[in-house]
Amino acid sequence: MFVWIVEKINTAVNKSPSNGPSYVRKSIGLLDIFGFENFNKNSFEQLCINFANEQLQQFFVNHVFKLEQDEYSRENIVWKNIAFSDNQRTLDILAIKPLNILALVDEESTFPKGTDITMLNKINQMHGKSNKYLPPKNNHDMEFGIQHFAGAVYYDSEGFLEKNRDSMSSDVMKLVETSSSKLLKQIFRSDITSNAVKNSPRNSRIMMTPKSTLRQVSETRKQMPTLSGQFRQSLDSLMKALSVCEPYFVRCFKPNEHKEPLVFDRELCMTQLRYSGMMETIRIRRSGYPIRHTFQQFLNRYRVLLRTSICDPKKEPADTCCDFICKAVIHEKGDWKIGETKIFLKDFHDSLLEVERERELHRKAAIIQRAMRGYKHRKHFVS
Repeated sequence: MFVWIVEKINTAVNKSPSNGPSYVRKSIGLLDIFGFENFNKNSFEQLCINFANEQLQQFFVNHVFKLEQDEYSRENIVWKNIAFSDNQRTLDILAIKPLNILALVDEESTFPKGTDITMLNKINQMHGKSNKYLPPKNNHDMEFGIQHFAGAVYYDSEGFLEKNRDSMSSDVMKLVETSSSKLLKQIFRSDITSNAVKNSPRNSRIMMTPKSTLRQVSETRKQMPTLSGQFRQSLDSLMKALSVCEPYFVRCFKPNEHKEPLVFDRELCMTQLRYSGMMETIRIRRSGYPIRHTFQQFLNRYRVLLRTSICDPKKEPADTCCDFICKAVIHEKGDWKIGETKIFLKDFHDSLLEVERERELHRKAAIIQRAMRGYKHRKHFVS
């Protein structure tokens, strides 16, 4: 229904291109990122949501951290690469490596006699030695844990297979196919198409003997898409779409649970900072050079701090003038970097430059005012 509503809105606001087939349409996509979940009792849906968070955090790491270090390399800046927390190993045991956790859940869902206990035993056997997997405390415990980027989360495996097998019933699909409602058919058109392909004579399987009953059930379950399989397919499509976009991240926090103004719950805010990966972001930003300007941009803004007798912008290149400004203002208080096309600064460098710029502008303004007032009063005195 949500997809149908979005398509209706897009159809209503879409205007046909006026410049012919060569017209290139630009679009903006908004992604409301899954919130990391860690409740008193976490189940299969929390595992899927937190897996999506791990994928999005990895994308965030690649985009912000790794691309930032690539920027320094392109500018030929000599500096020590910062080691950041990479959650690749958590993704490996969740969905990347062979016999990962989601694959084992899917595999056990196809077995007629598969249970949550047999599934948990397989997971323990395959990942029990991983430092990102937290096995049950005893043989009767149904909880296992995953060390996520935001902390350890324990999941109750009871009901995993039932939820993973929870897909659209074939009887319901037949009812939708025979329905006279156009809206209903339009909403489920992809499911109807896939169901028709599966039930075509080419894909049908004939089981002749009564002994093949279990096999028939198993084959039917293999054909039915699992919930985790559909979730992963949707997530893969999302990650592919994000990889070709130019993303901007806006982190939104709830200051308190009661929507009260000017009330900040410190514990709640800190939890959201950890769950969003912002603590690692702040650490990396502070260790690197978050403020950067092209030479001309820097010179245009801080030209007032440059002494022409030392470095004349009309005669000297812009990067040399930028270096002289930093030497005059920052001195030995920090290490700025001069790259190929940009100048890289620390946070406090930017603040220091802004303070000195304001002070110098006020000083120059006072000189201009003094000269103009002297001229005015001298002219009045002479006349």
